[in-house]
Amino acid sequence: MSVSYPTQQRVLQAACRVFAEKGYRDATIAEICEAAEANIAAVNYYFGDKESLYDAVWNHAFEISKLAYPIDGSLPENPTLEDYLYSYACAMLHRIFSETETGIFARLLHREMAAPTLALDHISKKVFHPQSLFLLEALTKNSETPMTPEQIRLCMFSVIGMCAFYNFSRPMRERFMGCSTMSEEEIEQTARHIALFSMGGVNAVTKEQPI
Repeated sequence: MSVSYPTQQRVLQAACRVFAEKGYRDATIAEICEAAEANIAAVNYYFGDKESLYDAVWNHAFEISKLAYPIDGSLPENPTLEDYLYSYACAMLHRIFSETETGIFARLLHREMAAPTLALDHISKKVFHPQSLFLLEALTKNSETPMTPEQIRLCMFSVIGMCAFYNFSRPMRERFMGCSTMSEEEIEQTARHIALFSMGGVNAVTKEQPI
């Protein structure tokens, strides 16, 4: 079990905020250490270099968001496919619109997708792949009508895309709606809509003849 020291924790938390605000390239070690009230040498001592600190930030931010809002956290007993889709969407929207530390992962992702770094490979393996498997298994095992692998893949990407839209459109949401966040009621309503809309798509897809 690793031990987290006060200075190490302050640097990590400050790095989360600075990287989420400015992205990897524009963030500097100096401003991170200033925000953490730590000596610049602390980064080298605890993390090694800027790239290693950035990787630690991703791990930290994802673990917090995953624990706070697990993708299977809203599943009832004997869930249907719609329940799986709702649970996934509900977790994603909570992570996106959280104004606490749990929302940092979504803001980091927004920055990373705009200007990808080498960290994206790590994020894909640790984050995107497991979450995609959740949807893949839900669609494979719970669709009333069997789908082809290609139909499943396209449905999976459609669900992911609807959730991701709310992360990447926050600046436009603020301009058009006057608020970049969502209330608990709005999150629940939107997650239900995504699940219901997705079920309509799944049902339509299963009626198609495989290409």
